[in-house]
Amino acid sequence: MQSSWIQAEQLAHLSNQTGPVCMSPLPGFDVLRIHGPDAEKYLQSQTTCDLRRLTDGNFLRGAHCDAKGKMWSIFHLLQQSSNDLLVVAYRDELVTSLAQWQKFGVFSKVSFEPGQQEWAVFGITGNQTAVTELLQQLGFPALQPGLRQQQAGCHLLALAEDHYLLLCDHSQAHQWLSDSALPLSAPTRWLLAHIQHGLSYLEQESIGQYVPQMLNLQAQDAISFDKGCYLGQEMVARMKYLGKNKRATYILSAPANGTPVAGSEIEMQLETNWRRAGQVINAVNINQQLWLLAVLPNDTTANTRLRLAAEPDTLLELQPLPYTLQ
Repeated sequence: MQSSWIQAEQLAHLSNQTGPVCMSPLPGFDVLRIHGPDAEKYLQSQTTCDLRRLTDGNFLRGAHCDAKGKMWSIFHLLQQSSNDLLVVAYRDELVTSLAQWQKFGVFSKVSFEPGQQEWAVFGITGNQTAVTELLQQLGFPALQPGLRQQQAGCHLLALAEDHYLLLCDHSQAHQWLSDSALPLSAPTRWLLAHIQHGLSYLEQESIGQYVPQMLNLQAQDAISFDKGCYLGQEMVARMKYLGKNKRATYILSAPANGTPVAGSEIEMQLETNWRRAGQVINAVNINQQLWLLAVLPNDTTANTRLRLAAEPDTLLELQPLPYTLQ
């Protein structure tokens, strides 16, 4: 899957400077259409979210796991019409899930259509008042988290009160990209806010490495524990009911020049020694200020001394999560 709706030159001219609101093209994210008489039934048996909760006015956050409960993808799922679904996710993970869904989908009446030739993805984030004003400028109302609005062929998803995903066709995307009145910004601006909201996505290095609770999906209403069987469900349930999960995702920040890649190691100080404690999931650096999500022991506290293993002088500071871990 490769983006065909925005050019590298257009991205290069977008600023990552702060402002009250930003609208960022997200070419790293793609859309997959899943349709057919068995589409909902099939995904119900494949994902952590409960598709019985899906309506015309909402969307679901969920994960797709292997038989051991390790995640292939984290996604947002919405319904265009009966038995016609859209899945939005980071490209690396969507490619992986598509391959698995196609493999087992041959036994069901379901079809898969990669959407990169049809859909473009934008992110909107910033000060809540400024976000509301921008949405009005685009012709959308502000929404409560978890709700979506379909309008003129576009889909607006409220991930938080001040943090949105916006899907549109290529023609609309090109109009917005050429509109100088819009606060168009580099993707890193939206990705920074995504990290600060404690929301992760799987880059290639993290695919197949973590169960959903390690990335806090239980705190994001992305796991149903009463929907019945699905791929990996036994391990996910064991983590909840037997207390087997000992890791969680935390927000960290530090003054730094570089940006660690996904999978980079983080060390924890134990007395006078430093030992491996976890790994980076997502990271963004704007104006020499690093923000990242990392999987660490779930008893990590603000007093725990942490650093990047590859940059020992970069000491990381724990930041509060916007939700409560269970």
